Amino acid sequence: MKDYLRVIAYIKPYRLKVILSFISNLLYSIFSIFTLGMIVPFISILFGVIKPVYSKPNLVFSVDGIIDFLSYYITFISTEKGVFTAMLFVSALFLTCSLLSNFFRFLGMYFLNPVLTNSVRDMQNNLYHKILTLPLSYYTQHKSGDIITRANADMSEMDIMFKNIILLLLREPWMILMFIITLLMISPLLTLVSILVFPLLSYFLTKISNSIRKKSKQGQESLSDIGSMLEESISGLRIIKGFNAIDYFTQKFKSLNTHYTRLVNKVYRRIELASPLSEVLSTISLCFVIGVGGYLMFHTDSGLNASTLILFILIFARLIPPLHAGVRSFNVIQKSMISAKRIFEVLDADEVIEEKENALSIKEIKEKIELRQVGFAYETDRYIFKNIDLCIEKGKTIAIVGNSGVGKTTLLNLFPRFYDVTEGEILIDNINIKEYIISDVRALMGLVSQDILLFNDTVYNNICFGLENIDEQAVIEAAKIANAHIFISEMPEGYQTIVGDRGVKLSGGQRQRISIARAILRNPDLLLLDEATSSLDSQSETYVQEALENIMKNRTTIIIAHRLATVQHADTILVLQNGSIVEKGTHQELLAKKGLYDKWVEMQQINEKT
Repeated sequence: MKDYLRVIAYIKPYRLKVILSFISNLLYSIFSIFTLGMIVPFISILFGVIKPVYSKPNLVFSVDGIIDFLSYYITFISTEKGVFTAMLFVSALFLTCSLLSNFFRFLGMYFLNPVLTNSVRDMQNNLYHKILTLPLSYYTQHKSGDIITRANADMSEMDIMFKNIILLLLREPWMILMFIITLLMISPLLTLVSILVFPLLSYFLTKISNSIRKKSKQGQESLSDIGSMLEESISGLRIIKGFNAIDYFTQKFKSLNTHYTRLVNKVYRRIELASPLSEVLSTISLCFVIGVGGYLMFHTDSGLNASTLILFILIFARLIPPLHAGVRSFNVIQKSMISAKRIFEVLDADEVIEEKENALSIKEIKEKIELRQVGFAYETDRYIFKNIDLCIEKGKTIAIVGNSGVGKTTLLNLFPRFYDVTEGEILIDNINIKEYIISDVRALMGLVSQDILLFNDTVYNNICFGLENIDEQAVIEAAKIANAHIFISEMPEGYQTIVGDRGVKLSGGQRQRISIARAILRNPDLLLLDEATSSLDSQSETYVQEALENIMKNRTTIIIAHRLATVQHADTILVLQNGSIVEKGTHQELLAKKGLYDKWVEMQQINEKT
């Protein structure tokens, strides 16, 4: 029930349209009943069994009162104009009621559709924003393909769900209620007979809906597996082709897809089972109504006549379609509810990186950044590093070196609060970084990593990514500092050239220089360089290294590098091993110590010579 209420909460902002839709649907139900009510006087005139009413009665809102009121006018018209004219009069009333009924039905959907589309939009906006704000640690525990499936396939289910929820709340029940009230006004006994099958129908629907929820959950989980495999296949297409694994992946995908298809078939079979089941039970109920009604009409003094019995049967028959629609909507909601729960799992995920209320603003680093007894663990009992103490004065360059997996990149990710420290604290100008506005902290920093991500957009938009109202000359100047202006100018459309998905149209060195230009344009106080030249050839590395030297001038910089030749000019070099800093000093000081750093430098020099 909690999840249902959360879904409905997205409808609340559009309550005015909901009310208008409800009123329209209510009038649609009323005029539908009046349309059917025209059948009684029509049959009475056609078979000549109309009861003459010569004195005008007061209009009473009851079946007999309305029939007497209409009979007066029919008697008057029949007497003055003839029976044929009376039939035309009844036909005109029938047509008018039908037009009004369908007009209000249209209005009901006219007001309803914006509620549906806007509610889905709002939920999708919330989900997307949550995906962007969740910490990176969330994505180390969840497959990206699963998240994509929730944002696509599960959100598509929400479109269906909102429609069925609103119809189930605003139209079908009220139509059923209006028809049942009318049936009670005609004959309480027949109405009681007609609804005897409802408990049995409810029992079967409960069984079916439980089965639908179970299979739907399995189906959406299977769909997530398919989404994950698609994402992995596209990102790893070069490896798949290179190792001739196309057939293997194709068979694996077919197996997943077949399993998903079977589950979906089971779900839809159960959904479709509900409608014929309700129709059979409704038909049985209708047969009881006809039998009991016939008995009352011919063997008792109930006052039930043929035209009234026909009206009852017609209204009861008209009750069946909304009943079927309600049953189907209920079962579709059960299926879609699984998708809603999957979306709420993401929306409810803990935002480990939280911003304090009344957080402080920060626009520049004035003095220093300091790490005090910093420790970090992805899992509570498995620390990547502990007891890290470090002071980085403004304008200084700090290099962090160490073997792969020692936690260098993790340490770097603590500064822009991609992760928060498990122990200790990071301070900027003697204030804990958690006291500041997160966006302000990140605005101080420019990140250049080995994992270069360019968006499928123009070179210009990739450089000024995240910034607005940027002067074109500033973009060009940033590109020049990054040694990127020349090759950009030589491209077919210059700065307006589309770089392709993840920058596929550019070389590694070109992509890296554009990412450096992006960092330069932000004019960061703190520059974070994570293996910025590790995957480049010698020529590209030269260009990129020159660009990095340009941007590092008079700027606080933290460098992570495997190639020690790129960090020898750093003011301080930290050697990280086994979760702690084991050596610290300048390049010459560390060489003089003849320790771990000196061994690595010697090994790299030997490797370069060979």
